[in-house]
Amino acid sequence: MDKRILLGCLSAAGVLLFFGIFIKFLGLDARQAIETGAGAIPLLDVFGALIAMGVGGAIARHAHFRWIALLLMVAMWVLTLSMIVSMALPDSPLPMRSLAGALRYNALAIVLTVVAAFVGAILGERIAQRRSRPATR
Repeated sequence: MDKRILLGCLSAAGVLLFFGIFIKFLGLDARQAIETGAGAIPLLDVFGALIAMGVGGAIARHAHFRWIALLLMVAMWVLTLSMIVSMALPDSPLPMRSLAGALRYNALAIVLTVVAAFVGAILGERIAQRRSRPATR
C-alpha cells in the first residue's frame, strides 16, 4: 500500500473521530437525525463522512482510496452496530435488540454515509489532483 493512501486512511479516520467528538461536545448528536418512514437520516454524520473522506482522498490522491473509503465506512458501521446490539437492554426499543433489527432501522443511514464517503473520496482526490497540476497558459 502506498504511504499516501495509508496517510489518507489515517487522516479520514481521525477527522471522523474529531467530527464525532466535536458534535458530541456541541450537544448536537441527539437532535441531528431526521426521522423518515424508511429510518433516521443523520445529516451531520453524512456531512462528516463526506468531509472526512474528502480530506482522506485529498491526501491519498489515488483512485484506490475510493474503495478503501467505502471499506472504512462499512467497518465503522459494523463496529457501531455491534456495539448497539451488545449494549441493548431488555427495555430497549425492539429494533435495537438484534443485529437484523438494527440493520433494518439504520439501513438508510448506512447507505447515505457510505455514498457520502465514496463521493467525498472522489471529490478530495479530484481537488488535490487539480491543485497539484502546474498551471498552463
